[in-house]
Amino acid sequence: MKKILALAVLVMAVSFLAAGQTPETKPAQAKPAGEKVAAPETKPAEAKPAVEKATASSRVDQELIKLDQEWGEAGLRGDTATLNRILADDFQGSGPAGVQTKAQNIAEAKSNSANITNATYKADEYTVRWLDKDTAIMFHRAVEKGQNKGADYTDQHRSIHVWKKVNGRWQVVASQAIPIPQQPAP
Repeated sequence: MKKILALAVLVMAVSFLAAGQTPETKPAQAKPAGEKVAAPETKPAEAKPAVEKATASSRVDQELIKLDQEWGEAGLRGDTATLNRILADDFQGSGPAGVQTKAQNIAEAKSNSANITNATYKADEYTVRWLDKDTAIMFHRAVEKGQNKGADYTDQHRSIHVWKKVNGRWQVVASQAIPIPQQPAP
């Protein structure tokens, strides 16, 4: 039942996220309902969350953001050990390649990493919302740049992840990635 609830929340959130973004328009600049959190590598003087919230969860928010960034880097490198640690055994992800299980996601990352060079992964615009003390929904934007088989590429997307504390360890149980359309050069 919890999986169905998490998946329903994920689908609704992705629908709202996708509805607010088209190639001709930018997302609305309304304040998010959750807490927008600066990425850990950002200097504290530069990091000014859009919504201030004085709770103990900000430490856990930062932990989840760090794990998310490790996940992005591991995907580029095909780091199966890190991917195995971060993705829950019952993980389900959805994106341009379709719906994937944990095993499919790891196999794709491992296969793709052989062709990817000089790649970087940068994520920002994090928002973390809590369903309960062991379940969080994370939204963010990510940009991946590099070379695939020698050709330059850029992948920009917005993601939503459902994080769950499983056996004392944070893992992703569900994920959705939505491509951000490339704007034509003026």
